Amino acid sequence: MERMLSRKVPIPILAALTMALATTLAVALVTLVLWRIDTTARELRAAENAEREYAELTKKLPGLGEDPEMAGLALAALGELGAVAREAGQARYIAVHDSRKQAAGWPTTIDPLAPGYVRFNKSGTAYAGVVRSLGDGSEVLVAYRVASTGPLTQAFWRWGAAIVAVIVAIAGLVAWITGAAISRRIARLNALCERVGEGEVTARHPVTTSDELGTLATHMNAMLDELQRRLEALRDTADGLAHDLRTPLARVQARLSRLEDMLGDTRSAAEVRLASEELARLMEAFNAMLELREIETQGALSVEPFDVARAVENAIELYEAVAEEEHNVCIVRELGPCTTVGSASLVVRAVANLLDNALKVSPEGATIRVSLTCREHAAAIRVADEGPGLAPMADQSPRSTLGGHGIGLRIVRAVARQHGGSFSLANGEQGAVAELILPRRLHRQVS
Repeated sequence: MERMLSRKVPIPILAALTMALATTLAVALVTLVLWRIDTTARELRAAENAEREYAELTKKLPGLGEDPEMAGLALAALGELGAVAREAGQARYIAVHDSRKQAAGWPTTIDPLAPGYVRFNKSGTAYAGVVRSLGDGSEVLVAYRVASTGPLTQAFWRWGAAIVAVIVAIAGLVAWITGAAISRRIARLNALCERVGEGEVTARHPVTTSDELGTLATHMNAMLDELQRRLEALRDTADGLAHDLRTPLARVQARLSRLEDMLGDTRSAAEVRLASEELARLMEAFNAMLELREIETQGALSVEPFDVARAVENAIELYEAVAEEEHNVCIVRELGPCTTVGSASLVVRAVANLLDNALKVSPEGATIRVSLTCREHAAAIRVADEGPGLAPMADQSPRSTLGGHGIGLRIVRAVARQHGGSFSLANGEQGAVAELILPRRLHRQVS
């Protein structure tokens, strides 16, 4: 129940409800105690009246409690008084207990109230009074009916409801204010997490208090400092490797090219040409890795709107001439108007990688179909080729069946994550179909 409330009810409302419930229980307990005190006070008041009544009787009947000879007269007189009082429904109650015969009107159960006082119930009515012994060993009970309400009860019912309502309202208001303050601080921490999730690893939360939330903010800032340090170290390492490897690889490729020219059309020249092609693919993969690193380590995307159809068209223009002249492959476009926010250049890179992979597996005379569908909440970019399609579990393999080392598809996935979208690869009717989904509003980056 607590987990359900914590998930569905905002913190200020939950705090106010909790405080109101606790205050209500406290007020109910205090009310119960006050009611018990008031009941005891009314019983004592009735017992004191009975004690005064007995004192008056002793004045009217001298020697009532000491003279055995007066006991008989006292029993008769008190019995008559008690019968009259009971018949008349008076608040006064008088009964005698004669050990020699059945007691008339004597209560079945008498409980002690206080030293010298007793209480009992008769026919559903509460009484309190005194029991005194007569000279012959008999007992007389003088009691008064306990009032149903007292001044304290009347005052409580007159003002108690308003007081309770005010107390509960004040407690709820204080809890609401406190809960709202805590909720705002938690919201700021959540906003920080969303900013970091979007790639803004330099974001920090100001620490202004030393309570639990302040300690949490301190730990989050320390964690983000360490994350930023490691990302910068990774970026520096990648940049160093790029600088150290790119130039030597380019020199090796240039020397292989000169060696091929020197060997002419011999078999050795063919082997050198194959080695040069493999080195070219290696450099292509290396450049793709650097591009992937750049995409995945860059900060938050810009939120400027751009024309998705224009970005797809720019990517097609990069490959259309090569596809027609060198591979005899036609690129057919079906682009509907659509706009979203994010990075147009990243979308161009992603579509270009999809076209490059499709071109590598397309036979001569094939057609690559590129479509853009603008949905209510997303833009769907599809690239379908007429190649051999995907082998089983190809989308889970580290290498792509669409040629190359699969880094191009990882770049596409990275672009999709940066935009809060998704990327899927499946078999179509004649080949593979790649689909890139871009939300039409920027979501936080998916880790």
